[in-house]
Amino acid sequence: MTRWQIGWRYAVLLFTVLSLWVYARIDGGNVASLLVYVMGGLTIYWTLFLIWPVTQAIATREVSNKMLVAGTDIPVSLKVRRKFPFLVGSVEVKEVVPAELSEEQLDIRHPLRAHYRKIEHIEYLIPSIRRGLYQIPGCVIEIRDPFGLFMRKKLYPVETYLAVEPARLAVQLPHEDDRGDGGISPVSLDLRQSSFTVVGVREYVSGDRMNQIDWKATAKRQGLMTKTFEREQERETTIVFDEGTVSDDDFERSISMLAAATDQLNKRRLNYRIHLVGHGVQSLSLPLEGAKLTHYLMTAQPSRTRSFIESWEYSSKALRLNGNVLFITPDLESNNEIWISKVRQEATVHVYTPERRGDQ
Repeated sequence: MTRWQIGWRYAVLLFTVLSLWVYARIDGGNVASLLVYVMGGLTIYWTLFLIWPVTQAIATREVSNKMLVAGTDIPVSLKVRRKFPFLVGSVEVKEVVPAELSEEQLDIRHPLRAHYRKIEHIEYLIPSIRRGLYQIPGCVIEIRDPFGLFMRKKLYPVETYLAVEPARLAVQLPHEDDRGDGGISPVSLDLRQSSFTVVGVREYVSGDRMNQIDWKATAKRQGLMTKTFEREQERETTIVFDEGTVSDDDFERSISMLAAATDQLNKRRLNYRIHLVGHGVQSLSLPLEGAKLTHYLMTAQPSRTRSFIESWEYSSKALRLNGNVLFITPDLESNNEIWISKVRQEATVHVYTPERRGDQ
């Protein structure tokens, strides 16, 4: 109820009391006088209701401190205690929850008992939360008089900040002996940081592994000979993420695949890079910039306004891909195929889409 609504109702109330008083003065009967006294008493009550701090209260909110994941439900506990006594009709608490937080329409209202200084516990669930960063600014306490003529409300800034991560969509990263992904990457994808090449042999030393013994050289020289190795040039692991142009279920699944892929690479303790292709190309070095990646996974929205290959070539002419490339896209367009064929000249490409998430 707005102040304007309260004002005109109170004005009508005063006009009614004045009219009854005039009628009682003219009529002089007991009934008319009784009506004046009743309306006068009610007017005093409503006046006190409007000026008394009936909405003063203490409110606290508790939300589970575990990691919040999109698609799950959030249990919330709200405690409210009124501070000043007054005769009221009904007390109701409404939570001010962002509409974008849940996939369902939220209208969280709970009636409270109109007791003074009694703590009320409210337990409820916010269902099917969405990925993102959110703020619950507070709760609104609405109090009505017993006759329902006036209603007062107040917003209490019980702020709660929520960070909802994307759900993890299972992806199978290829191993060293995996070959191809349906014709796009016909060579094996090696996710190790480096490999070694045999460059010679030497005499066996106690402690050498048996699988490092060169048996042909041993047979020729009539003594155990051990292979010697040289580290090859480091091979990079790179994720290229195509944001696409439409914020739909395929985009959300792509974000979930990106989160799952980075989790697996982090568990393998690999250093890798991510190129996020939207309106431009944003590059991250992991795990050094893990905080930026976490923020991106929670807040990312499609920003590409031109074709993927145009965005890549316009913003990343100095970028050169080699080693192993994991390409994640919500929609495998024809220009994506052209880009893949170009990158394959110097790197191994493995493609992930919502329909294809590795060799499963």
